[in-house]
Amino acid sequence: MPAPASAKAIATAVASQDRDKLVAALARHHGPVPAQAMMNAGRLAWLPGLRLLVAKGGDLNAPFKNYRGLHALIQERPHAGVRSTPARISCLKWMVEHGADPEQLAAWPQARALTVAAFTGDRGYVDALRDAGARVDVFTASALGDAARVKKLLARDPSLATARDGGLLTALQCCAGSKMGEGNRAVAKGLLECARALVAAGADVNALTQSWGHKVAVSYFVIRSGQVDTLTLLLDHGLDATSAVATAAWEGRGDILDLLISRGADLARACDDTRPVLNELVRWGQFGLARLYLSKGGLVNQADDRGWTSMHQAVSRGNVKILKDLLAAGGDANKASDDGRTPRGMAKKSGRADLLQAIEDAASKLL
Repeated sequence: MPAPASAKAIATAVASQDRDKLVAALARHHGPVPAQAMMNAGRLAWLPGLRLLVAKGGDLNAPFKNYRGLHALIQERPHAGVRSTPARISCLKWMVEHGADPEQLAAWPQARALTVAAFTGDRGYVDALRDAGARVDVFTASALGDAARVKKLLARDPSLATARDGGLLTALQCCAGSKMGEGNRAVAKGLLECARALVAAGADVNALTQSWGHKVAVSYFVIRSGQVDTLTLLLDHGLDATSAVATAAWEGRGDILDLLISRGADLARACDDTRPVLNELVRWGQFGLARLYLSKGGLVNQADDRGWTSMHQAVSRGNVKILKDLLAAGGDANKASDDGRTPRGMAKKSGRADLLQAIEDAASKLL
């Protein structure tokens, strides 16, 4: 059912942070305040708008596309936090004081607000949430690098090492995803000790948790947070190096790719979800990352479930530079996909003379 015009007007007013338009839209609106508006006002840390929305009955905990206002304020964009400012901190405090619940799960993967804050590495958000009474248990303590607390909790109940917060994140994933150790050696050491204690208590170093459209492993969290020492520890205790390759490639971490390869990562089996890593990098136009992956031994002619290789993807993207790089690395322009298409045939059909010329030039060098 289409949203009423007043709901759309509310959403537009919030997006533009126009107080007068929001007042007018709310005056015309009947029914619940749209969850999208509540989430977006939180994301923008627009306190004047939030005051109006709450006065109209808006729910500060209303979820929209897996986000709540409080979590969206901390993690304004998926995979990227926004550094705290005095205004954002003030807005966060006001939201909690007026009913925003930091213990609710939201964001991707779903987590409590304190864990989300730790994943951004922003001490301002963390301190504000703790001052507001956010609960510190084995999950959030792990994210904060509070090794003493984690060890005490595990000694009392070792099963916490395999428990999941709200059925989702494990304590080891919370620890692995934390960026609280960036620029803080003491916290970085604490995170490493938390990981060590959790592994000793039986934590699964390859545990998976559902995120946006796929499941993410412990390796996803620890590579994205940049905790190389913790990654090394987890590899020592059985973390699957091959399954970690895709995250390292997407993060552009050549050093971590080297580490994973030295620990037995098989690039012939490494996939991004279900497709070869190099194919996906080229498919999504990440050519610099694709070149880095190539330099580490990425396989040019590895086919996906349709029979497409990185060569097919390069021609489909129409990028002659990456096509030449793939050809130089041994790309096969005549390898057919499941439906019979070859990179050469696709180049010819596209009408792009430069793509076809690159293929012909590469072929002539082999004669």
